[in-house]
Parts: sequence; structure tokens; C-alpha cells
Amino acid sequence: MATTLYPGAIRGTHWYGDTYEGDLMDPNVLALHTTEGTGIVSYSNGAEAPNLTAKPNFTKKGFDVYQHFALNRSARALVNKAGGVETNTLNVIQLELIGTCDPSHKKTWGKLKAGVDYIYWPDAPEWAYDALADLIAWMHKNMGIPLSGPSEWPAYPSSYGATSARMTFSEWNAFKGICGHLHAPENVHGDPGNIPFAKILAKAKALVAGTKPPSTGGGSTTKPKPKPTPPAFPGRDKFGPGKKNKYIKQLGERLVAKGFGKHYRVGPSEDWGDADRQNVRDFQLSRKELRGDADGLPGPLTWKLLFS
Repeated sequence: MATTLYPGAIRGTHWYGDTYEGDLMDPNVLALHTTEGTGIVSYSNGAEAPNLTAKPNFTKKGFDVYQHFALNRSARALVNKAGGVETNTLNVIQLELIGTCDPSHKKTWGKLKAGVDYIYWPDAPEWAYDALADLIAWMHKNMGIPLSGPSEWPAYPSSYGATSARMTFSEWNAFKGICGHLHAPENVHGDPGNIPFAKILAKAKALVAGTKPPSTGGGSTTKPKPKPTPPAFPGRDKFGPGKKNKYIKQLGERLVAKGFGKHYRVGPSEDWGDADRQNVRDFQLSRKELRGDADGLPGPLTWKLLFS
């Protein structure tokens, strides 16, 4: 491991590594949290601290990073129940982003204004996403964190509790990459909510590749590309027990792309199986338009929403 300290990180009274030594790790996961506050805190004097806290600096349009534990030592910001799966102590570097994912603070927080005084992370200024992408790129280059992660980042507060995005114990043990607090088992927290993870990841990959990070900031005169037209629904008779055709595989591939493929053991195929039914049902339960008929069999509306 090249380093255990993030370059330029502030320690001082915010360093808790001497109080809580933590377990040695060979990290391959970066977990993102939001503090649901507007300033640096003591995390109960380190008892609930992450490895790093990123405080948005609105003047320099970047982060002031505080380091609480070494990057190869376990942090303490995840729930880690006895007798269950290892969360804090497994292989995960934890990063708290100062700000919120609560839509009740999307525009204002008391007298504070979003994007000016604090960050609402699902709709942050572009420079905040650039700063996060830069940190993620550093984690990839220096700590070996894979530039990948879940496709499902539900909005808070629907991200709270037991959701389809929450990993099982086996999924957590096998996972490598970047995830949120909302994905961690044994936890119920819903942060960081529906951040634009795909965009942030694309920026990080561009930084690693040495190309210009993509931007969706203001001032662009480029017209957005029209959304592709969903493929025509092939009919209900193409799905269900005993069916085999290309549409079943097409359905499965789209479920995986949308983050609803956890029941597949080896991936989608042309043969209908119970994993297809369970994955379709998970998707139906995630959409209020479909919850009343979540039978695991795709109809025209399920198909349209899945491919939109």
C-alpha cells in the first residue's frame, strides 16, 4: 500500500487513530455517507467517525479533507452488529460528505441556501461533483478501489431501511468498488440518497484516463440527445414458466442495467426462471405505478418503465 494518509488532509484534534486503533485492512471498497449537517463534527469524539470527512469549501470550490483514521485501518461510521457480517472492519474506507440528501433541504435549510452555504448532494454544484470525482480517482490510483458500483441509488427517504438497494451479507462480502451507506447491510440509513453516481464515476474515470471530465454545468448550448425509444413490448405470452426466447434475455439484461439483477446466479438467459420473476417483482415494487400488481411478470407498463 502506497500511503495511509490522504494528501493535504487536516488531522490535529480531528485525528482519532490514537484513541481507536482499528483493524488492519486491505481496502477495496469506498463507502460514501452524508453527514446531514453543515459543518465538521466530533463523531462522539471518534467513536462513530469515518476515515475521512470532505467539507465543501465554497471559496476555492473544492474540499477541505479531514482525516480521522488511517486508510488501512477500520473506521466506525457503519453499524457493525455482533454475530452478523463485518461492515466497518472488512475492507472499506469510509468517506463522509458534509451536507445533506434530505429533499426537505433541497433549496434552503433555515436561513442557509443550498449550493451557497451547504451542499444538497443529489443536486450539487458541478464543482462539488468534480471534487468528489477527484477524490475517487485518487482512491483508485493510490488505494486500488475499483471504479465501479451499484446502479441503484434510491432517493431519500425511500432509501431508508430494507430496500432492494441494500446488499445481502453475501453481496457485501463479494462487493468491490464504491457504494453508499444505503447499500450496507446491518444498516438502515439512506444516505447519500440519489446522487448522480454514474456522472460522478464518469468524471473519475476521465481523470484517471487523463481526459477532460464530462460536465453538465450551466452555460452549455449543446442540446441534449433525445432519449432512445423503448423497444416495443413483445406481449405477455413471451414471459412466464416454460418460456424461452430472446425477449427474456433482453428483459434480464435491462433489469441488471437498472440494478435489479441480484437474484441471478450466472446472469440473464433466454430461459425464463424464478430469478427473472423475482427481479421483475423487485423492480415493480420500486415503482409506485406498479406496486398494485407486482406479480413478477412484465406487462406493457413494466416494460415501458424498465426501458425508459
